[in-house]
Amino acid sequence: MRSLVTYCALLIALGTFAQERFGIAHSNYGGNDAYSLNPARAAGQWPFIDIRLAGADLYAWNSLVAWTDRTSPLVGEVRNGIAGQTNGSVVRRSSMVQGSHRATVFANVLGPAVSVALGRGTVGVGMRSRAYVSAAGITPEVANYMFEGLQYAPQLGQRYSIPAIHIRSAAWTEIGVNYAHILKAEGFNMLSAGMGLRYNIGHAAGAFQFNGTEFTVVDTAQLDIHEASASYGFAMPEASAGRGWGADLGVSFERTLSEVDGYRPHKAAIGCSPMGYRYRIGVSVIDLGGIRFRNGEAGRINAGSIAIADYDHIPVEDVEDVDSLLATSTKWKRSNGFKVGLPTGISVQYDQRLAKNTYVAFAAVQNLAGKRTLRLRRTNSIAITPRYETRYFEAALPMVMHEYDIKHPSIGFMLRFQGLVVGSDHILPFISKRDVYAMDFYVRLRWMIFKSPACKGKRAGSAIQTRNGTKAMVPCEMP
Repeated sequence: MRSLVTYCALLIALGTFAQERFGIAHSNYGGNDAYSLNPARAAGQWPFIDIRLAGADLYAWNSLVAWTDRTSPLVGEVRNGIAGQTNGSVVRRSSMVQGSHRATVFANVLGPAVSVALGRGTVGVGMRSRAYVSAAGITPEVANYMFEGLQYAPQLGQRYSIPAIHIRSAAWTEIGVNYAHILKAEGFNMLSAGMGLRYNIGHAAGAFQFNGTEFTVVDTAQLDIHEASASYGFAMPEASAGRGWGADLGVSFERTLSEVDGYRPHKAAIGCSPMGYRYRIGVSVIDLGGIRFRNGEAGRINAGSIAIADYDHIPVEDVEDVDSLLATSTKWKRSNGFKVGLPTGISVQYDQRLAKNTYVAFAAVQNLAGKRTLRLRRTNSIAITPRYETRYFEAALPMVMHEYDIKHPSIGFMLRFQGLVVGSDHILPFISKRDVYAMDFYVRLRWMIFKSPACKGKRAGSAIQTRNGTKAMVPCEMP
């Protein structure tokens, strides 16, 4: 048991970690990365056309274990691992967030995407493939069993109750369309709204949910389950194992530096220059929806007392063996299909201009997955991100707190050179020998076209239209 948990922990530790990509999420040149946190951000986008050629995200975070006693930073350990000389060991983390352990691992492969500013509206299309695993509700006692094995002596003979533990996973491809629109532009105020709609093609899924279980590990062999309530579902890998829909909704408000009456992005007159802002506030709901897997195995179990004489040698190889083991079940309802919900979350964002090209941003993301549903769980996050940006270069230093763990913030970085983006929301494992419980890496290759046909040949900022429609210069930029 311990070797299995250690192996899984190493997979988590060696994964990488970038759920919301806070380093690029607030950028005015962030393209689809900004719109994925709030689709309203696409309205009035600063590039006329933003094209994503390719990209990748890798993410892992857990509160249970850490990789420690490394002799070199992560890059060196990866090199040593290839040579079969990996150092360090897996240990229990010293802290736990909100009374139960959690973990999230995912990977994204991003395909082509494009967004085009059409006056006050912006339309975009794109695709990406996602693989996601989340676990939550792991109590300290269950964590001890996972790490030490069921033979853990201090807990032998003790009766424990598990309120809710879930493990959920899915892999799917999204084909999406986005639209955002400037609803109102008056004085120094600009209000926008946006929506993203995605068609999801499911490839595989697996979910197991303990809804309430009481058990006793009697000794080094016997396990007594006094009461159990659980639900499950799994679908084997296929090119098209399921179908579903997903959506994002968002609104954004900007307090601009200049009056915006008559402002039409990337059109003649004032629209040829990006509209600067004093601050920006946004609210969004992301990853609504889910995927239904039609041909999977699913069911609900409500069991009475079950005595397992030797839990190290349980003869379970197929459904019939499980049926025999659960012969005392009071109810077992099976079905051939099930639905996995997307990792829904609600987010608030705030971006403050400090000086020309310099900003500091705040963002919070709260998971909305219920404890008793087969919905993937998003990591709760808070981030503060200072950044410096120009058209051709950008640098950001996000400080991220996962699951509101203010004692263990992650420090990241993001660099953008025109359309090439490299970033991490947790850079320390790459440059230090500190314990590894999470990592992060993301990369983008994009192409931005800044001038629309209507603005070619025009000098940026050559004319600024005021409230009365004339082209006289605004006497004071700061409202």
